[in-house]
Amino acid sequence: MMKKNIFFLSMSICLLSCNAQSISKKDRDRVIKELEYIKKVDQEYAGIPPQMFKNKYGEKNAWKIFLAKRDSISLDNQERIKKMFSKYGYLGFDKVGEEASNNFWISIQHADNDIEFQKQMLDEMRKEVVKNNVRRSDYALLEDRVNKNLGKKQRFGSQLDYNNLEQAVPKNGLVDSINIDKLRKEFDLEPYKDYLNRMTQNHYRMNEKLFLEKGIKFPKLYK
Repeated sequence: MMKKNIFFLSMSICLLSCNAQSISKKDRDRVIKELEYIKKVDQEYAGIPPQMFKNKYGEKNAWKIFLAKRDSISLDNQERIKKMFSKYGYLGFDKVGEEASNNFWISIQHADNDIEFQKQMLDEMRKEVVKNNVRRSDYALLEDRVNKNLGKKQRFGSQLDYNNLEQAVPKNGLVDSINIDKLRKEFDLEPYKDYLNRMTQNHYRMNEKLFLEKGIKFPKLYK
């Protein structure tokens, strides 16, 4: 009886695994369209509240409503992604193309409420990046995200905090600051100083009113 149960369990896992490796053209077209929607709504709530929110609800309430909506969208997107993964496996270039694969990844990147899911997807991406079936930069960003969420140092330094000069700095520090540019180049990422300065400028633009009130008239860039 035990052997029979083990046999059926093994068969079930095999069937699930086989199903997860194929996608029909009809399903592919539908999935790509759904991934376009996921990316669209994700990006709508990825930054700061639009001025129309602030005008309608006031600064404080605008943030509260905006973040609540962002969380709701993120959870919905995660459920969609998990169902896709359960049915088709990791959606790399071979299954949906490069753009849609990136759209699949973005909700994983933002799933900070479910670190175990992020870790699982990182393991899946590790297999795909060896086959050049996902963007190397996407893999690098997710690895950093997982390590940041676990309180660990980062290899690529993409997850940031800001120091007392309002300059971008790697959250939790770097694994290897000496060789970071070499590593980033291998994963199709820009030079690290360029990245830090770009993010410092973005941080200043997003908070310019607050910084001007503090007497900070321009972002302090790395030289």
